Amino acid sequence: MRPRPASFRFCGALLAALCALAASSFAPAAAPSAPPATPPARFTFAALGCMPYGRLPGSQEGFARVIAEINRHRPAFAVHLGDIFGGDEDATDALYLKRRADFDTFATALVYAPGDNEWTDVHRSGHEPQERLAFLRRTFFADERSRGAQPIDLVTQRRDPAFAAYVENARWSRGGVIFATLHLVGSANNYQPKFPGAVEEWRAREAANVAWLRAVFAEATGTAAPGIAFFFQANAVSERGGPTHDPGFTAVLAALETEARAFGKPVLLVHADEHRYRLEPGIRLRRDGDPVPNVTRLETFGAGDFHAVLVTVDPASPRVFLAGPLLVPGNPLPAIPAPPAKK
Repeated sequence: MRPRPASFRFCGALLAALCALAASSFAPAAAPSAPPATPPARFTFAALGCMPYGRLPGSQEGFARVIAEINRHRPAFAVHLGDIFGGDEDATDALYLKRRADFDTFATALVYAPGDNEWTDVHRSGHEPQERLAFLRRTFFADERSRGAQPIDLVTQRRDPAFAAYVENARWSRGGVIFATLHLVGSANNYQPKFPGAVEEWRAREAANVAWLRAVFAEATGTAAPGIAFFFQANAVSERGGPTHDPGFTAVLAALETEARAFGKPVLLVHADEHRYRLEPGIRLRRDGDPVPNVTRLETFGAGDFHAVLVTVDPASPRVFLAGPLLVPGNPLPAIPAPPAKK
C-alpha cells in the first residue's frame, strides 16, 4: 500500500479533533456543587418565676420592670416558671385574670408552667386545690397557644387520649432545639397525705409527666435535635442529687436520667422555687448516682429579687445553651450565692 501524503494525514487529524470538540460541547455539564448549609441562627429566651408576690412592697412595679427589661432584649420567647402570686394571697378568679393580662404585656411569646401557689397551696386562703387547678387550666390553657403579644403554637399533652387532662404540659421548637414544660410543683409536688385526694392527684400527674417527658425525648431523637430545655416550677433536685421531697419527684427524675443519658446531647432544666440564681452543669439526679454530664440545672430569681435569666441558644454549638442572669435596672440588686461546695 502506498503511504498517504502528509497533507492528507494532517487533515484527518484536524477532522478528528474538530469532531471531539463538537462532541464535548454537547456533553451534559457537571451538576454544580450544593452550597454549604447555613447553620441555624442563634436566638435567646428569658425565664422568670415566683413573682409577683403581693405581700412584698413594690411587687407589681418590680414585676413590671422585669417585663419591660425582657421586652427590651426582644427574646424569641419568655417562660414564667410559676408561682404567679404569693401562697398567702387569696386565689380569687380576679387574681388569675390579672396575671393573664400581665402575661399579654410581654412583647413576644410568653409560655407558662404552673406553680404550687396557684393550686396546691390555696387551702391557706380557704380554696379547694382541685377546683383551682381546673380553673387554672380553663383560664391559661384553653388552646394550644402561648400568651404574649406574639403567641406561638404549642403541642400539648391533650393530644394523648390517655392524658388529655394535662393541657399544661406543652412543647415547641426553634432552630431544631426542643423546649417543653412539665407540671412539677413545690409542696412535695402535691405528695401530701394529710390532704384528702392529694396523693391520688399526684400519682395520676406523675404518670402523665413521665409519659410527657419520654414523648419529648422521642421527638428530640426523631428530629435529631441538638438539645432540649425543660421548664417547671419546683426545685426537684437537691444540691447532692435526688429529690428535695421524696417521693414526689422520684419517678420523673429516674425517667429523666435514663432518657438524658441515652440522648447524650445537652439537656437544660430551668426552674424556680428557691428564689436564688444558680447554674450547675453535670448535676446528679439520684443521691447514689453519678453526675449526668449533659444535664445542667438553671434556677432563676424570685420573691423579692425582681430579676430573670437570659439564655442564648446556639443550635450549631456543641454546648447549645449559654445562660446568665438578666439584672433589671431600677430593681434592687440580688445576692448571688457562690456554688455549693463539691462533696
